[in-house]
Amino acid sequence: MTIVDDRIADADIGPLWARYFPKIGVDVGSKTLVLALVYIIEDKAKAGTADGDWSDRVSAELRRHAIPAAQFWEIRSAASR
Repeated sequence: MTIVDDRIADADIGPLWARYFPKIGVDVGSKTLVLALVYIIEDKAKAGTADGDWSDRVSAELRRHAIPAAQFWEIRSAASR
């Protein structure tokens, strides 16, 4: 990923999560980036899901990017408060 890029590549999602999730308690930039990754993962899971049931697809995306489900849902639930 470069500054010129206007999006995060699929291959960067897992490494970015691993690098910035541990810093969310002390760095607002890290927290913002991780929240953006949550929204990206949700969008990927919702794409092509006409019936609205995207929970299985979220789990598949998390496995694909080696993101712990508990961490994802922690951020997701905090964001929806």
